[in-house]
Amino acid sequence: MAAVAACSYTIKPVQSTAQLKKAYWGVPQAGGSADVTAMVSCPGGYPCDVPANGSAFGDTRTDLNKRLTVIWTCQPQNFVLAEIAPPTFKVHMACVGEQPTVPRRIDIVDASWTGPDGRPIDVTQIVRDICSEGPMRCQVPAVANIFGAADRGTKTLRIRYTCNGERTASRQATENSIADLRCERISDLSYPT
Repeated sequence: MAAVAACSYTIKPVQSTAQLKKAYWGVPQAGGSADVTAMVSCPGGYPCDVPANGSAFGDTRTDLNKRLTVIWTCQPQNFVLAEIAPPTFKVHMACVGEQPTVPRRIDIVDASWTGPDGRPIDVTQIVRDICSEGPMRCQVPAVANIFGAADRGTKTLRIRYTCNGERTASRQATENSIADLRCERISDLSYPT
C-alpha cells in the first residue's frame, strides 16, 4: 500500500512592476555606442519580449557575434535582472519571485574586468551604477559593450559585495554570461517549514 501526500501550499502571485534600465546591441568592439536603451519599448507593458534583431536598432549588417543585453528592475522584489541574447533570439523582460520577507541590501565593494593578458581593469563604479539603490538581487552582464577591452580572448568579471554590510563570497562570470548577486537566505523565503 502506498501513501500519498498532498501539498496545500500555494504561492501567491506578486503584482510586479518592471522597468527598463539599460539595453545594448552589437559586437564587443562597439563599446558605449552599443547603448540602444532609447530604442527599446514595451507598448503592451510588461512582461515584454525584446527581439535580438539588428533591424529593430537600425543595424542592417548581419554578424553572429552581436548580442542584445537588457537590464531591468522589478518592484516590489527590489531586483535588478539581466539577460543576454544572440541574434534571432529574444530577451523576455519579466519579473520573478516574491516580495522578500526580510529585505536585504546589496552594496558593491569592488569589481574588476580581467582580459586574457591577466591585467584587471577597475569597473567598480560601472557595477555600482547597475546595482544602484541597494537591490536584494542584482544580475550583472559580463559583456565588453559595458566594460570595454574588446580584444579577442575570454574576459572575466569579478565582483565583491556585501549583504546588509556582511561580506559575501565574491562572484565571477566569464564574458557573455551573468554574475548573479543574491542576498536572500533560505530562512528569508516565505515557504512553510
